[in-house]
Amino acid sequence: MEGIEVYKDERTLVSIGDDAGVYAYEGSVLVQTVDFITPVVNDPYLWGSISTANSLSDVYAMGGVPMTALAIVGFNNCDLDLEVFRSLMKGATDKLREAKTTLLGGHTVDDKEPKFGLAVTGVCPEGKYVTHKGAKPGQIIVLTKPVGTGILIKALKEGVLSQADLREAIENMLTLNDRASKLMMSLSASACTDVTGFGLLGHLWNICKASSVGAKIFYESVPVYDRSVELVKDLHPKGAEENLSFVSGKLKTYLNRGELLLLTDPVTSGGLLFTVDKDRERDLKEEAERLRVNYWVIGEVISEEGIEVV
Repeated sequence: MEGIEVYKDERTLVSIGDDAGVYAYEGSVLVQTVDFITPVVNDPYLWGSISTANSLSDVYAMGGVPMTALAIVGFNNCDLDLEVFRSLMKGATDKLREAKTTLLGGHTVDDKEPKFGLAVTGVCPEGKYVTHKGAKPGQIIVLTKPVGTGILIKALKEGVLSQADLREAIENMLTLNDRASKLMMSLSASACTDVTGFGLLGHLWNICKASSVGAKIFYESVPVYDRSVELVKDLHPKGAEENLSFVSGKLKTYLNRGELLLLTDPVTSGGLLFTVDKDRERDLKEEAERLRVNYWVIGEVISEEGIEVV
């Protein structure tokens, strides 16, 4: 988008560059986003549900509540039975019902490679929202889901793992970030994003860059799927390499390449990554237990720009 002038009016609160756009209208603060993915599992119902959770995630990352959605579908009737489409949409609508989000319609195109996702509109309760910008030195960095799904998905596609081997990852990908968002907002988090295609370090860098700060990550504190650790050296998606290349100039670390690829592995329907004052750790523990949200404190915000992984 460099060199392209984007129209904004006085109601544009957050534009291109964050997880979602934020717009004020008639006393409400709206959040809008769009995302779609290719199949990540062999079951179309699960794919529809996971893709829906993934598409809703950007709204939750801003502290918003999703209200309505429009479906985006790439589907080839010549190669796939219509029942696959119906199962896909059943998975999507069931997950939208769980999120109390109304499907208003959508658009379908003939596409050789299946794709599914949603354009989502949400609202920010009381007008409050969180962006990438706001992390402060001394704050802790919190993550709410493990990383490593990209490696597992590639292993599934190549027949190295079965879908049963991805049971834990599938459960996490199916989990909405609604409760994690409530946790983040209850602690007055200063910056937040969801961990998806750019991997943990890529999304962390977005926060660091927007906030003009750096981050120190404690590798042993980062939750990673065991099978991803086993497989990463011999099998990982191209996106992990590309993400590592993107952040390499900002990195200071003694970790080996395999360990770094785990931290740059592209994630599907990942958790929230947010920064919060260190003196709120006790509140974090209590609120997480109350809301039934898993979390890991994986590092701290530092003043020196860049990312240090130790």
